[in-house]
Amino acid sequence: MITCYVKNINSLNQKTYNNFIKYFPFHELSCSCGNFNCLTRHAYYTRYIKTVNGNTPISILRVKCNVCNATHAILISNIVPYSQILLDDHVRIIYAYENKSSFEDILNDAYIDESNIKYIIRQYISHFKQKILEHNLLFDQSLVLNCFKYFKCNFMQIKTAFKNLFIHPHNLPYLLNYSGVD
Repeated sequence: MITCYVKNINSLNQKTYNNFIKYFPFHELSCSCGNFNCLTRHAYYTRYIKTVNGNTPISILRVKCNVCNATHAILISNIVPYSQILLDDHVRIIYAYENKSSFEDILNDAYIDESNIKYIIRQYISHFKQKILEHNLLFDQSLVLNCFKYFKCNFMQIKTAFKNLFIHPHNLPYLLNYSGVD
């Protein structure tokens, strides 16, 4: 999987993702085999994301390496791999947990329930809390970058797989503030 670092996406939906893919510089990506400029569009799979609009389906692009035939999903950095809950919501839950705050506002969002909160806290305690403390990481815009730097994965990514963070040299300025609304 290839995670593309993008900040300030106001809402994730199919239109936002499609716009991201439309302007994405595939020729700058590398495959797990180490080759560059070898990935081509291959297929899509449906991924459900919990949003204020309910379970929102997103068709995620997979690319295929024309050298080793490996396939990789192209994810935006606010999608936590193998989770339906977005990174911002993971951070809100953990922030409330760490500050012993109420989860009332989070539960009022209606798309996150108590079992989601308990699961995220359990995963955080089991896999990330000690790492976050050891490296003194903050829950801010640098979280994704620091997790890839220190842990070689996105924050709250539990399952292991090839993980690559792609940061465009110009950071895709059009997309950084794209809200998904034209």
